[in-house]
Amino acid sequence: MPAPDPHPPRPGRDPGGRVAYLPPRAARARKLILRSQLGRGWIVAAALFGVVILAAGVLFLARGGRPGPPWVRVAGVPALAAGTVTQVPGPAGQVVVVDRRGGELRAFLAPPAPCPVQAAAAGFARPCTSQRWDPAGAPSAGHPAPPPLRRVPAALAAGDLYIDPR
Repeated sequence: MPAPDPHPPRPGRDPGGRVAYLPPRAARARKLILRSQLGRGWIVAAALFGVVILAAGVLFLARGGRPGPPWVRVAGVPALAAGTVTQVPGPAGQVVVVDRRGGELRAFLAPPAPCPVQAAAAGFARPCTSQRWDPAGAPSAGHPAPPPLRRVPAALAAGDLYIDPR
């Protein structure tokens, strides 16, 4: 039986010509032993990825969690009393009807009119025009029948209500 070599090969010089290998003791822990140094390109790439991640974090924090386009700010949360139906000015000359009854936030787009939309039973009503809508915004009464209220996505962010009017 030959005696073990007292001088192991220098790093970067593997007798088998391999770039990396798994020695017997490291195979159990799955530790890959690299036989050559990584070049400067790897260091530069790692630094660039770090800068990109840092820039993305700064941009996110600078926005303060507010949604970007197409979301539109329509009102501050203090203007929207909990448990009520509130009408606020919206985009493109429409009004936004905000329903905060039952712990749920729902927003609808409605055409402008001389009087505001109010809560009526489970749905909505505009008393001055005798228009009524069910809880989903579909017309339920009135002569002539009112146009439906279109439900839009709504989100609360940084103390403001935002809607996506698309």
